[in-house]
Parts: sequence; C-alpha cells; structure tokens
Amino acid sequence: MKNATQDVRVERRHATTPADEYNERNGPQKFLSSNEISTIEPFTFMGLPSLRYLYLNHNKIRSLESNTFVNMSKLYRLYLHTNEISTIEPFSFTNLPSLRYIHLYGNNISHIEEHAFGNLTSLSTLDLTGNQLNCDCSIFPFWSWLIKRSSIGTSSKCSNGTLVTSLQPAVLETCHPDNCPQCFNGGKCGAMGYELICDCIGQWTGTFCQGTM
Repeated sequence: MKNATQDVRVERRHATTPADEYNERNGPQKFLSSNEISTIEPFTFMGLPSLRYLYLNHNKIRSLESNTFVNMSKLYRLYLHTNEISTIEPFSFTNLPSLRYIHLYGNNISHIEEHAFGNLTSLSTLDLTGNQLNCDCSIFPFWSWLIKRSSIGTSSKCSNGTLVTSLQPAVLETCHPDNCPQCFNGGKCGAMGYELICDCIGQWTGTFCQGTM
C-alpha cells in the first residue's frame, strides 16, 4: 500500500519534513504544514482510517477536488487554513462521521459547489473567516446547507461583508434549482446575480439557447 503522502505533490524549497505523531490525548496526528503542497490527489488519505488530526495549513493548495477527504472514520479536526484554496468541489468531504472542526480561514474561497461538505453529521465548526464568497445564485446550495444545520458555528461572509446565514430567503427564492429555465442545444442553467439564466455554448444564443448568431 502506498504511503499516504506519496500522492501529495510537494515542492520543498523551504519546507519542513512531515512528521507523524501519536498523542495520548488526541490520538494519531499527521503534520504536513508548511510544505508548499499545491495539489492533493483524490483518496490520498483514505488509507488512514484511524487518523484524528490532519494538519495541511500554510501550504499552497489551490482547490479541493471531489473525494479529497473520504472514508476517514476517526478524523476529528482538519486544518486547511492559510492556503490558496479558491473552490471546493462536490463531495470534497465524504464519509467523515467524526469530523467536528474544519479550519478554512485565510484562503481565497469564492465558490462552494453543491454537496461540497456532504453529510457531515458531527460537524460543529466551519471556520471560513477571511474568505469572500460570491453571494449570487451560486451561493444557494451552500446557504441551504447551512440553514438546515443551524448548530454549525460558521463565520462565512459574502464579498460585501454580509453573513451568509443572514441572507434572506425572499432574496434567494428565485435561485432554487426548480426555477432553472429549460435550456436547449447544450446550454446549461447558470447564475447571473440573483437570477437563473441559460448559459449557451457555441453559436447558440437567446433566452433558451434556441437562436443563432
């Protein structure tokens, strides 16, 4: 079996050596901070089901892909702060029943995809301080997820400083996926402000992508 760090792309120009440690109070921990890591391959840490604390802060991680953190049944606290993360893809966090704390402050997160955090049943704190989320219709899935989980403490804010949890349902009701127009010729439903429109491709244009240029 591969070592869990083999698929983590690391450039060690001024990096410290990763260290594993067992703490009697906290349990197994993995330290990968300050290693200039830019990419984490899917399933990299899946072979560490007993890991409790994972430190990936102060790196150069740019995005979290689907299945980045999956099937880590004992993971309790995850440190991802002070990276360069801009996007969190669907199912980046999957089957993590013990995860209580996710530290994502000090990144460049502007967009969180639907199902990014999945069903994190034990999550109590999601720290997104210092990220400026785009609060147009694209925020609707994340906003809906937070509203249904009012017990989660979060400091997530829009780029204008508004707390995501304070966004009014009346403003976002037009953003519900049920309000997506029927798009033709390969067009897809997309957000423009607080309105859902057809995003056309190729030569197609018009409200429903039925006209040509």
